[in-house]
Amino acid sequence: MKPFPLTVLSAAVVVLVVAGFLLLRGPSSTEAAVNENHPNTGSTTRTIEEHPEHGARHSMWVTATAYCSRPQETDGDPFIAAWNERLDPKVKSIAVSRDLLEKGLHHRTKVWIEENGVETGPYLVLDKMNKRWTDRIDVYYGLNLKGALKFGKQRVRIFWKTDSPAKSGV
Repeated sequence: MKPFPLTVLSAAVVVLVVAGFLLLRGPSSTEAAVNENHPNTGSTTRTIEEHPEHGARHSMWVTATAYCSRPQETDGDPFIAAWNERLDPKVKSIAVSRDLLEKGLHHRTKVWIEENGVETGPYLVLDKMNKRWTDRIDVYYGLNLKGALKFGKQRVRIFWKTDSPAKSGV
């Protein structure tokens, strides 16, 4: 019996590695993850649900990141937000992507964030994100850069009251 040439064995190994990668890499997009019911994912479609303490609330899944008031991250005063309001590191607040304004997350709306099954808040919507972002929030960490970096980027579910303030300053 003649042994297989090294190139045939190498090609077989490459095929097996690629096949294993394709099977184990998971869903290729958020929508695929949603369709396969992966944890910490869900549709970005807004829904209304009833909460025992808070009553009727909107909810949806978004991508969450974190930011700080650092001079190198702004064009001017790092504590002035997009609505020309001064950010206070002691106040829980978030910035929202501009598409979320149309979904009811207006200036000063109270928002609760569910991260890994734990709900925190309320956070106030006090800032707006760059126009390039959609279905996204940015949690304000004041001057705590380490905390913001630890938070990282993750999928979270957000909730807000259906009786949010009237649309203003969008």
